[in-house]
Amino acid sequence: MRRMMVLAAVAAVGMAGHANAVEMFKDYVPSKGVWNVTMVKVDPNHIDDYLGGLRQSWMTGCAAGKKAGTLEDCYIYVSETAAAGPFNVMLVQKFTSAAMMEPNEESYNKVMAEVRKTLAEAKEKELVKGYDEYRTFFGEANFRRIEWK
Repeated sequence: MRRMMVLAAVAAVGMAGHANAVEMFKDYVPSKGVWNVTMVKVDPNHIDDYLGGLRQSWMTGCAAGKKAGTLEDCYIYVSETAAAGPFNVMLVQKFTSAAMMEPNEESYNKVMAEVRKTLAEAKEKELVKGYDEYRTFFGEANFRRIEWK
């Protein structure tokens, strides 16, 4: 009897799991757009220093990518609990599609030419000086938004 009750419980749990299952393209579709997220741990005492450098370097690159059509948008997120967790800054780039993330010499040269108009290489190196002392990359991932049908 006990064995029968255990089997019935296992079967019920198995069916319940399937009742909640959804299927790609039937119930939802992944977005064409791709968000590239870089997670960074920055010493909480240096977040303003890091943001100041990013404003002139990373955001300049983002603006050039948007102008060249390789990026749709860029965002920087900073944790309100800067000392907690494995990372406290997220650098997010939104691409209109995964194809825009593929290496492309023409696009790269276009973006770099635009960056060099506003940010000389020597100045960029000066801006990132010291980053290695207070910044550590935690990880990077690409995400797609789920769009429900």
